[in-house]
Amino acid sequence: MDELRDPSTLHGEPGVEYTEATTTDGDDAFEYFADVEGLVAVGVTNDADAVLLMDSPHGWRLPYGHVPSGADWFERAAEIAETLTGVDAAAAEVLRVSAITHELRSDTERTATSYDLVVGIEPVAGEPVADDPTFGEWSDLDLGWFTDVPDDAYHAHGDAVDDIEYFLE
Repeated sequence: MDELRDPSTLHGEPGVEYTEATTTDGDDAFEYFADVEGLVAVGVTNDADAVLLMDSPHGWRLPYGHVPSGADWFERAAEIAETLTGVDAAAAEVLRVSAITHELRSDTERTATSYDLVVGIEPVAGEPVADDPTFGEWSDLDLGWFTDVPDDAYHAHGDAVDDIEYFLE
């Protein structure tokens, strides 16, 4: 797959976990998800079978960022991986798609659909981390390479640990 602009086309694809959910959001969250395609979590592995994780305010997790409207999901995943590692990266596969219908709390007739994707990147050599691995909303980012799920991973978020485990099997 060279390009991915519509994650819904992956529904029923072998090897892709596809789920659907509905949330009721306040104004700010609803408008945020109405303005983007969604979020992409990036699984960067290396030749030692380690995965690159970021330390979020809630614990270690796969690096992720928003995907602007109309963007190619694979290009965005590769861009995030390159920003974090400082080396060329290429998206290899989609492992999970969550289609989320957002309802506006004050008007549940207003809806928007966004997607959360987990995209695997072609493995890199060594343990590269860019000199300035910041992007988007991540202005102060700690990164690390792990061969096991860290004890202080983001366990409170259902998919965060499962997403890490995709790359440590």
